[in-house]
Amino acid sequence: MPLSGFICDALDAPIAVTDCLACARQGALPGCHQTAPVIAGILRGLRPDDPAAALQAGLGLTVTTLISCVRKARLMRNTTYWLKPAHAYWAYRGQLMHGVAAQYAAEAEQIVAEQRFAMTVSLADGQRIHVTGQPDLVLVDRRHVIDFKTTKSVPTHWRRYICPETDQLISEGLYALRRKWIECPHCAPGRHEVKTIEVTSEPRAKLHHVLQLSLYRLLLHRNGLEVETGEIIYQDMDTQCRVAVDLLSLVDTERYLMERVTLAAQAELPPILIDEAELWQCGFCPARDECERIHGGPVGKAAQPKTINPLEEV
Repeated sequence: MPLSGFICDALDAPIAVTDCLACARQGALPGCHQTAPVIAGILRGLRPDDPAAALQAGLGLTVTTLISCVRKARLMRNTTYWLKPAHAYWAYRGQLMHGVAAQYAAEAEQIVAEQRFAMTVSLADGQRIHVTGQPDLVLVDRRHVIDFKTTKSVPTHWRRYICPETDQLISEGLYALRRKWIECPHCAPGRHEVKTIEVTSEPRAKLHHVLQLSLYRLLLHRNGLEVETGEIIYQDMDTQCRVAVDLLSLVDTERYLMERVTLAAQAELPPILIDEAELWQCGFCPARDECERIHGGPVGKAAQPKTINPLEEV
């Protein structure tokens, strides 16, 4: 079903899209920092929710949908929803670089930018699903695919937290843990001081970004363009960080594609997210209220059990 309207950033109440746009043009309400060009840009960046409209627009299931919460995508197609502009601003910022890439491609050779490619996936139940994707930049002569990601701060290191008693991995990621202690399931003490067990190395791409570029590689392969390497360009307001991506093999990517398309196309509503690394999506989901109503309880980080050690300093 289509977008019903916005949730006002100032009043936290439903507002029609046209009223929100008009309000932003008149200066916005106290507490709201939206401007009319940004609201219009957010609207232009929205994709059709209705499957028929998406197919007519040449979209089908998109790579972005497949690496994200497919439950959200289903609910946004089947139920009315409201979008908070503040939650959509990050996507609007990302769109700005797409125009820069397209302009560069128009002035250079051996470049493909912002071009949508399509492929068909045949499922075991006989369904044939249309999948599309739009890589930011493909350097044809280098067989190289690039995607730009706007972020609050670019990654500086890859951080691993290793149990000193067992040499087992406790946690890893792009960003530092901002607490004094970390719980450890691998040893008798059960916890360690974070700064004493942190091991840093060169930054790596986030997993869902690796999956995205791997799907783009497969999509390009299906359309006669071969890609061998990939790169994520993380950008914040101060700088950029280029991170090489270890792409999945085409065989492994085909397997992942089949799993995700099967999940997205199943008759039953796909399950809620449970992977801790993916739960952040729930905080920005416009269909969260309906998701939680069907689920019968909270989802996302709010659904995770909290075990707080009274001795732990944060």
